[in-house]
Formats: sequence, C-alpha cells, structure tokens
Amino acid sequence: MAGTQPQKSSLRGKWPLFLVLFIVTIFLFYVGYQKKAHEPKASSAPQTQTTGHTETASSEESHPGVFYPSQGHDHWDLDKLKSFEYNSNPPTSGPHREEFIDSYFPESPLPPYIQVHLLEHGNILIQYHCSCPDWIASLKKIAQSFDTYAPSLGLEEGKGVVVAPNPNITKPIVLTAWTRLLALDSPDEVPIKGFISAWLGNIQNARQ
Repeated sequence: MAGTQPQKSSLRGKWPLFLVLFIVTIFLFYVGYQKKAHEPKASSAPQTQTTGHTETASSEESHPGVFYPSQGHDHWDLDKLKSFEYNSNPPTSGPHREEFIDSYFPESPLPPYIQVHLLEHGNILIQYHCSCPDWIASLKKIAQSFDTYAPSLGLEEGKGVVVAPNPNITKPIVLTAWTRLLALDSPDEVPIKGFISAWLGNIQNARQ
C-alpha cells in the first residue's frame, strides 16, 4: 500500500499542467479566430475601386465634351478670317467677327466666325447634318426649354441655345461651347442637357 502513494502524488502534480496547456490552446484558438473575423474582407478592394470610378465619372460629367485649347478672342476682318484654321470642327474658339443672329433656329448654316462669337458670349450651339425632321424637332424642343429670353437679349447675355444645320460636320449632331465639343449619333436628351447645363452662360469658361 505504501508503494502506491508516490503514483497518486505524481498524477496530482501533472494534472494542473494539463489544464494549463488546455486553457492556453483554447485561448490561442480564440485569439486566432477573433483576428481572422476582424480582417478586411476580400470584397473591400472592389469597393475602393468602385468609389474611385464614381469620382472619376462625376468629374467627367461636370466637364462634358472634348476640350480644345483656346485660340483666343481676337476680332478680325473677313478677308483675314478666310485663311484661318480652327483647331476643331465646328470651331470652339478663335478669331471671329462681332456679329449676332436674330433667331435661335436659323435655317442656313452659320459661318464659323459667327459661331465662335456666339460661343464667346457663353451660348451653346447644336448643329446637325442629317435628313431627320424628327430629330431636329427634338433638338429644338430641348433648346426651347433653355431659351427663356428673346434672341436679341439671350444671345448677348450668353443664355441662348442655337439649333442650326451644318453640312461640314462628320457626326449627325454636334454641340459646342467655348473650348468644348460633344459629338453624338442621335439626339440623346441626357448628354445634350448635361452639356448645356454645364456650359450655358459659363462666363468663366468663355473668358479663357
């Protein structure tokens, strides 16, 4: 009987160590689980990219159209203008004659030097090259929603949207503002109104 006593004592001495190891193992497992649970999920990367894309799109929407560097605001006589080459078609800036028109919807094409003068004041031009009476009617309807003044006042103040034919453009519809151009294949109301809203009466842009 006396020989069995040391065995019981040895078992009692090892039992607390087993508990410690067990508790430590459970603790480490719990810590690892919590760390993994709080790590960023894989889906967070696309969210960042989406945010960046949205900001870019917003920036582009606030400055619609292709930018063309300004060619100045000089007033030239007609003979000199005939040999000048504008950097866009239709023109978006450059030398011109100081002439207005008496209608928002002229039936004949506008000379480039008159187009530029209208743009210089902050007006918008919508020009078309197509046999498309329905499209033209749609364009005029959009323009009329912005043309709240008589042409004599609206064009002088840079608050007019002009719709005119232009046989020299390569797209069916082209919108221009000072240093900006938007070409379209159809009278899509959303980009047209977006372009007009961005640049109509934009004196800061027209002074560049």
